Amino acid sequence: MSRTLQFKRYSQSTVAGITGAAGELIIDTTNNILTVHDGVTRGGYSVGVSANTVNIVFNKANTSNIIAQASFDQGNSTLILVQSSFDKANSANVLAQAAFDKANTPGSGQFAFEKANSANVLAQSAFNQANTASSNTIYLQGGLNTANSNTAYLQGALNTANTNINAASQTVPQNAQTTNYTLVNSDAGKHLYYTQSANVNLYIPWSSNASFANGTTIMVVSRTTSSANVTVTPNTGVTMYLAGNTTSASRNVTTYGMATLIQVAANTWFINGTGVA
Repeated sequence: MSRTLQFKRYSQSTVAGITGAAGELIIDTTNNILTVHDGVTRGGYSVGVSANTVNIVFNKANTSNIIAQASFDQGNSTLILVQSSFDKANSANVLAQAAFDKANTPGSGQFAFEKANSANVLAQSAFNQANTASSNTIYLQGGLNTANSNTAYLQGALNTANTNINAASQTVPQNAQTTNYTLVNSDAGKHLYYTQSANVNLYIPWSSNASFANGTTIMVVSRTTSSANVTVTPNTGVTMYLAGNTTSASRNVTTYGMATLIQVAANTWFINGTGVA
């Protein structure tokens, strides 16, 4: 007479609250996986690959981009092979039962032998398919490990990028000048540094020549000698107001003066600072 061995079976949430005896096996019916207990750890330790693990593989692989499609395809292949193994094993059981029934029918010995032989062939096929599925499960686990490594690498790259961005936000790049100069788009967010001994002009171009965005800020730092000025001059069609003054005009940044320019609208700028006249 055949016997059936059964273990305790509970939902995932119930298993998570159980501290099983050392060596005790409990089935997680939510994920259809086996948990092994050590008498100390609540929920025990999962054995095998659950549907949740496959989902984790897919999500991690999708994050790493390179591993994504390979892991997903391998997961599908594993599921197909597992289903095929189940179907083959089920066919083997059906034929084995038929062989058993025939063997118990008088005069049917040869037929029973043939049925039993067919059952053995299909059972072997099911075994081979199951082994193939196991190999793909191992490959799938490898995909998970690779995806985890790539995710960690991506996180490190993100941290480095954030560090670089933070460092960049704390500096104002310099554009050193000693002669007449016209602002260009790449000057946005920089400071122009002057150290010459003669007066020079800094021209603000019309929007058709330099498409500065509203809010563009440019600093002017004058460390000139012999009382040389940096004259900030708006080109024709451009207005520039000294903060607190309603008249648009050119302004001088005197020696050791510092000024800030900001565009508030197309062809409209404000200037303010120390040593601005």
